[in-house]
Amino acid sequence: MKQNSFTLSAPKMALISSGEKMFHEALDNEILAIWSDIYKVMSCIKPYGDDEIRSIWLKVSRGSIQDFGDYREYKRDGEVKTRKEFEQMWLEYYPLEHYWYKFTTSKYREEKFFYLDSKLIFTLREQELTLTPGVYAIDHVRELLWELSGLIREEVAVLKTNTENWNNNLEKELPHSKRLGRIRRADFWKITGDDCIRLDKKLGKNRIKQFQTYLSDSGSAGYSPFISSITADDFFRFCEICYDANGYFKKNKVSRSPREKYNSMADGRDGGLLEVTGNSPDAFKDWYHDKKWAGSHPWEICRGGNSTHISLQVYPENGQWKLHLAGSSVIRVTETVKMANALYNSQIPFLLRDAEAIGRMVTGTDFIGIVPDTVFPRYCHSFFPKEDRINDFMNLPAEYKDQIIPIATWYPLEKVELDK
Repeated sequence: MKQNSFTLSAPKMALISSGEKMFHEALDNEILAIWSDIYKVMSCIKPYGDDEIRSIWLKVSRGSIQDFGDYREYKRDGEVKTRKEFEQMWLEYYPLEHYWYKFTTSKYREEKFFYLDSKLIFTLREQELTLTPGVYAIDHVRELLWELSGLIREEVAVLKTNTENWNNNLEKELPHSKRLGRIRRADFWKITGDDCIRLDKKLGKNRIKQFQTYLSDSGSAGYSPFISSITADDFFRFCEICYDANGYFKKNKVSRSPREKYNSMADGRDGGLLEVTGNSPDAFKDWYHDKKWAGSHPWEICRGGNSTHISLQVYPENGQWKLHLAGSSVIRVTETVKMANALYNSQIPFLLRDAEAIGRMVTGTDFIGIVPDTVFPRYCHSFFPKEDRINDFMNLPAEYKDQIIPIATWYPLEKVELDK
């Protein structure tokens, strides 16, 4: 990596990262030409994907305290009282000497896109006309963009001079906070202790052993998941078993029926399930096949987000019914395991979605995927090989990075290649 000769610093990069509106409001022909030139400079890099995606890593310094801000303004606004406090604030925001940023371009039809750390900062349209400058100081925007352009040009020149050496240096220098890795959950538990979600301690050895018995039984050839008939009351009773396993209503002084417990805990969009006659298999069957509840969430028995709710879903199959329990989010999985144990002990046939993955989670034998600090650690499955079976993700925690880095497995970086 080349130490850039421009004054572009981490605070300025932060301004660029948040400057999509600024860049679109402060335009003239010269600025449009700079964006176009940046795209041309990046065009020597081999693209991937249908949208001609090209990326390069940029390394910048922390910069001076003047880059961070004006002491007098911070003091006037009451954020600091002394220069020492101002300096401490600067170092708290930027404790490292250097910072890394991934700059990316892509193209779709007649539009070219520019990203900094996966965040869109500008869209260049082929038919773009000069716009009236907005409220931002256009000279300041031009200066920022000019420095960014120069830094990219310098880095691309180094890449072109010796591509293999550039990639080797990147592999050595890029901080682990910008990389993909994995760590066995049990190892993570040992490092962080009670500062993390200890599934093993929350459940205890006996519950985990009981859960493993269910996993073994339900995975055997002789296990039948079918229920011959179901009524609405049956379904609410199944829900109550799940609720009571977690003691949701333990402190409630007023006794509630299974239907009332469901109404209290579920998503609220029951699709008419609460109105179905309780003791009639035909009434439940008619309601199910009517599909008027399509778009509702009758099976979300414990409300939550897209990945944090727990569901108990009913499926018809070959004239019978199947019951599916699901809830593999790390913040809800202990509840799911307790529900599974309770249903199993009540001799209610059911299947658990992601059963094997949950089994590995609660015993700490699975892996947690580590994603770059610019990526929100959710729905990151596509970043990892399927064979690694990673379903839980995190950013590298700063307070434990020195212990995690040596024992984690780190994936090789994608090599940046020249387009031939």
